[in-house]
Amino acid sequence: MSYNAKGNRPFEWAGKSQHTHVINDPSVQELMKRCRFPSNNEEATNDVRDHSFDILEGGNRTLSTIITVDGGYTEVVVRKNYPSSKVAFFQFGGLEFSLQDLDDLGGTPFIHPEQMEKFKNLERFKLAIPTKATSIDSMSMVDSIRTPVIDFFNQKRDGKTYMETLKWLVFHDFKRKSIDQDESLDEIIFGSLPNRNESTYKNVTVNKSQVDKEGYFTVDNERFSLVDLFRFHEVVDEELGASGILGYLTNVVEHMIIVHCIKEIATKKPSFLKRFLFIKDGPLGFFGQTAKLHKDMRELCNLYIKEHSLKLVGIEKSGSFVEHADQITVGEDACLKKGQALPLFNDYIYKHILPGPSTEAELAKMAPYASTSYYSGKLIYRSKSDRTWVLTVPIESSEEIKSLNKNSFANLDEILNAVDRLKCDMYENSIVPIALVNQLVSLANHPSSKMLERFAVQSMGEST
Repeated sequence: MSYNAKGNRPFEWAGKSQHTHVINDPSVQELMKRCRFPSNNEEATNDVRDHSFDILEGGNRTLSTIITVDGGYTEVVVRKNYPSSKVAFFQFGGLEFSLQDLDDLGGTPFIHPEQMEKFKNLERFKLAIPTKATSIDSMSMVDSIRTPVIDFFNQKRDGKTYMETLKWLVFHDFKRKSIDQDESLDEIIFGSLPNRNESTYKNVTVNKSQVDKEGYFTVDNERFSLVDLFRFHEVVDEELGASGILGYLTNVVEHMIIVHCIKEIATKKPSFLKRFLFIKDGPLGFFGQTAKLHKDMRELCNLYIKEHSLKLVGIEKSGSFVEHADQITVGEDACLKKGQALPLFNDYIYKHILPGPSTEAELAKMAPYASTSYYSGKLIYRSKSDRTWVLTVPIESSEEIKSLNKNSFANLDEILNAVDRLKCDMYENSIVPIALVNQLVSLANHPSSKMLERFAVQSMGEST
């Protein structure tokens, strides 16, 4: 690694001929020969035609309302001299509108501003955390992260908090129907808790009765919180900071907004739940340190799909799966036809999208794709209007990914018909609610990040 320029000393440039040592190294040459790629488009054609299926139009449409959730963040430098200090700002949005309003809008020759206002009925949620060489009230880096996250989860929203929703989810309170019919959990296990007084806490069992309304509980006279389930304390470093948790935290909060909506509807009027389609920007899963939560989310989906016809979908906008979807849907000879969907089962993924074993026997031994993080299965949908989406929809178990088919997904025709009705021409293969909510909550590099940087510098300067 080169030396940086500092003071009057120059930047250390890399040598111009050092690549020859890498190219001529026998072990590097051998490694290059062993590298393999996923199959090309022609090799995928037969699998696409054999496993794709038609999506039925019309039918029983119970959907009437769309709830879409998206979030974004930007990290800004608040002190540039050594050691540099950073703060991250988040903004999340939950957008609700009716399918009828959208249909009415599409039927008008001109769109008036007042008509668009009903699509901007957006609720925003804001959060800020220090991420490097910045502390809150002289606390450690770990507690400087935990404190604003705990406060965010305990903020009252219409008299309820996301902390109550988190407790409802992880203790499976959604399974409690009556005193005589209660399948919720009495206790849960924390993989780890933040170190206190040089003590190490691993695999700690916490009883539901120990957790108060604000999510706090005590172990060995030390106070902890339900948000410690996210295990961010394991990857936050006092020197390197917490930049690595930002994407995971965004995904967790987006899920909590959705779960909170599901909980409120199911508590007040469970029969209404079948009227809603919940859309998340990005895949349906939990990743990194938060991955264990996918099991709780799967339990919730399995029960509510069966009892209340819950409908939930995640939409991916980039990545290897989106690139592959483009390959199999472009041109007159495209192997995935209009009005068809392709389930992305294990063998297909590791043959045609991601690097994997080269033999059928080795493929059979592979664990289900993303079995430790996804509570959903992937599929590619090419609509009658010739738009293509990569979607994730809840499935009953990760084992289904090995032989994923149409029957693996509940309410699939209804969900995909709704997605097609939400089509948007603003961006490639976009849908109205995600395009709109992203415009209303995303924090752009210019001018948002610069303005937030100035705001942070001024605010922190006044407080020091």
